[in-house]
Amino acid sequence: MKKIYLALIIFFASTINAYAYFDPGTGSIIISALAAGLLTLKIYWGIFLEKIKKIFHKKRNDTKI
Repeated sequence: MKKIYLALIIFFASTINAYAYFDPGTGSIIISALAAGLLTLKIYWGIFLEKIKKIFHKKRNDTKI
């Protein structure tokens, strides 16, 4: 796996200029994708925590004396 990372780093470090630019639409797509990804992670993290709590939940005997 380290060889793949090293190959990618060498590839991207040795490329020449692309003479390209990011327009405002590209920036908004990137921000929207990041926001959607974070929201998705938040939702699935909550579902994951609920399932863990159900598994490890202790049942109490609430009998008062």
